[in-house]
Amino acid sequence: MTPLLPPVHDATDENAPDAPSTLSRRKFFAVSAVAATGLTALHGSLSARTPAAADVATGACTTIPDTPTAARPDPQANWRDFSAAETTLAFRNHGMQAELLREAVTPLGAHYLLIHFDIPKLSAAEYNVAIGGRVRAPSRLSLDAIKSRRTVTQSVTMECAGTGRSTVHPRAVYVPWAKEDIGTYQWTGTPLRAVLEEAGLLDDAVEVLFTGWDSGVDLGVEHAFERSLPIAEALRDEVMLAWGANGQPLLPQHGFPLRLIVPRWYGMASVKWLRAITVLNEPFKGVEQAKVYRYQQVKGESGEPVTLKRVISAMAPPGIPDAISRHRFIAPGSHTIQGAAWSGSGRVTRVEFSADGARSWRNAELVKVSDDPYAWTQWRARWEVNTPGEYVLASRATDEAGNVQPLDPQRAWNRQGMGVNGVQRIAVTVQRGIGGAGVNAPSRARAAVPGAEVPPVVRVTNSMDAR
Repeated sequence: MTPLLPPVHDATDENAPDAPSTLSRRKFFAVSAVAATGLTALHGSLSARTPAAADVATGACTTIPDTPTAARPDPQANWRDFSAAETTLAFRNHGMQAELLREAVTPLGAHYLLIHFDIPKLSAAEYNVAIGGRVRAPSRLSLDAIKSRRTVTQSVTMECAGTGRSTVHPRAVYVPWAKEDIGTYQWTGTPLRAVLEEAGLLDDAVEVLFTGWDSGVDLGVEHAFERSLPIAEALRDEVMLAWGANGQPLLPQHGFPLRLIVPRWYGMASVKWLRAITVLNEPFKGVEQAKVYRYQQVKGESGEPVTLKRVISAMAPPGIPDAISRHRFIAPGSHTIQGAAWSGSGRVTRVEFSADGARSWRNAELVKVSDDPYAWTQWRARWEVNTPGEYVLASRATDEAGNVQPLDPQRAWNRQGMGVNGVQRIAVTVQRGIGGAGVNAPSRARAAVPGAEVPPVVRVTNSMDAR
């Protein structure tokens, strides 16, 4: 896995504790120069909440079993070492490529994926979804019947609840996301509300349960993936049954032929491969509701449920990357730094940009890319840099509810690694001459890192001259 920059206390965080752990400025930049960047977050302060010693693994990386167990492994103290199982999950559940943050809509197929079990093989022609439980008129709706209803298309930014998991320590064991588990599609479907109202909600209805066709074993329990929403949330106008994305039928990995889209919530609520909608008169207590997707601080506690997306921003990586570490190189000059920001609590009202490791900030320009309130807001900032050297870029978002990204990802620590929305930092080397290889053909290779072996210059003879 790509290594992460080490945690560094940021003195500008007014909520920092009294006795922070710090790195010197010189050491900080020395480490930054060789570490991973892209959407991988530099961690900010190491000094915030420290989990109880009995609550987490200590010393070396705790053994992660190769066979199923009835409990998830404890968070790993050796937070930069990833198990074979986690790397397999990372290959299976890919993130969005960071450079696509420049696009208003994520290209089809580039949206992040989180597939809990297996992709079921389903046919649109034979598909139907059962509507039942505490309703007056249970029914089954075919895909054609659902498509015949009022159709809406809306841009929605989706984000996995495990965002930022690999940026805090001890690190929870599961897909080791940084900030790449995002995407904005233009979803096409029909509002869920009308479907529920036509079924006739009974007076004792409390929640609506959504069951997918995918099933497997988690926490030692075999179950279908299913999640519930409170009645009030299920009846929100923007919640939809979607059969298309970006003008095309859903891809198999994105829930073909029908899925739920819950715009304000983290992605786990948007159940894929929808099989049934069941209205309940009591809260659902399934594995993926009562045991997983919880903000747990101590082992064994129930914790708070993961619901709305926390305010967050991400940056399109500037310049060009190192192939392995994804560290960025850029030439001196004037550059436009771009990114996107979003929140489940309302529109983003402010994004700040920093070019000095989050020590000082200035407002970025917000760029409206959609009238849909649940799509990300893009931002851009000019960066004038004339002195070669090592820099750390950062962005911080604020939403209309007043929520601000924390400077320190560690402040969002929880045992399952959910909703970690700390400020992202990207290390950049400003170097004269960088960027020329992408201009000429054949390419003009040059040494960007000391000790590199540069191949010989390709000499081209014009075909006319050879006659």
